[in-house]
Amino acid sequence: MAETAPSPFTPGYGKKPAIFGGHGEELTELQAVFDTLDFGENHSVLASGLRGAGKTSFLTTLQDAARDAGWLVISDDASAGLMGRVMDSTIPALINDMSPDSRARLTSLGVGWISADIEYVSRHRNVKPQLRSDLVAMSSALGASGGILITVDEVSSGKVRLRELSRFALQISHALEDGAQIMVVFAGVKVSLEALLAEEHTTFLRRSREVEFERLSALETRRVFAETAALGGRLIEEDALAKLVSLSQGYPYLVQLAGDYAWRNNPTAPTITLTDATVAHDKAIKAVESRVISRVYGDLSEVDQKFLNAMAEDDDRTKVADIVRRMGVSDAYVQVYKKRLLDSGYVHAAGHGYVQFSLPYLGAYIRRQIAAEASAGGSDGGWDAYPAPTLPS
Repeated sequence: MAETAPSPFTPGYGKKPAIFGGHGEELTELQAVFDTLDFGENHSVLASGLRGAGKTSFLTTLQDAARDAGWLVISDDASAGLMGRVMDSTIPALINDMSPDSRARLTSLGVGWISADIEYVSRHRNVKPQLRSDLVAMSSALGASGGILITVDEVSSGKVRLRELSRFALQISHALEDGAQIMVVFAGVKVSLEALLAEEHTTFLRRSREVEFERLSALETRRVFAETAALGGRLIEEDALAKLVSLSQGYPYLVQLAGDYAWRNNPTAPTITLTDATVAHDKAIKAVESRVISRVYGDLSEVDQKFLNAMAEDDDRTKVADIVRRMGVSDAYVQVYKKRLLDSGYVHAAGHGYVQFSLPYLGAYIRRQIAAEASAGGSDGGWDAYPAPTLPS
């Protein structure tokens, strides 16, 4: 029986791809900082893009490179309680993992009492600990041997979350002013990152390096498919490769998902065939619609949805004037929501006066939803003919 090789494609959440598509130059430059401590413009980075565009995988790749270079890594998401998690759990755990010499230097700098026997850092101090002071002390303890990478994923534009992120960013900015060797990366959809920049205390982030995650070029998509399969010891037939590239439309999550489905269809064969790619096509589209597209669409406001519904009447790009006519509102009204959707990254400009979907298959998904509602006659699945009986009082 032929041995089954594990799939080299990684469609799981936050999994680092074996072959990273796009942003190779940015990754190389940021990873060089971990070895040289020559930051340049790279003290703060904003990574923007839609779900599945590769932001979290980008963060994971940076985190692994930082740890390999001897840096401390603080990674979390922007959910409520970020500051508490970092101060009460992440930093004590990092300190416990530091070398004895570094921990001794931390003790002299006033960062808790450290017991090597029970590996516990006491947070009970005469002065309440601050993220700023801990980051400065940890950076000083590392000396020239490394720095601190801080990554915050899933930045949200909710007011409560933004206030906490603003306070978190303020502490980091003070630590940078005090000389701490820090690289901080915030990741989220563009509109949420812009909302963060509009908060007070985030002035230093307005000078951040920006990395925008969009779909890969066709050539880059081919490379990722072919080189990833080669790492697992298999080739992809040319017609199968063309089908996989066409299917994925350069959307990084779909590249990994389709590649994984194609690989697993006949994992003992030396070559991925058109049959494998065809099976992957049906599975991948169904999966991405349920896992990504339906959720993206459901998260939008009713007016945003109406704007996209108007776009979905066209197979390709849509004239903004047609959206105005289809929605039955003024041009000024449509321009407001056009800007919102452009800023969010769900649509992009496609020539003067035209827009186009940025997320593959979003238009097709909307058209099917509208058709399904129309075929049901706007009813509730036939239950209007069978009303629930009145219960006795």
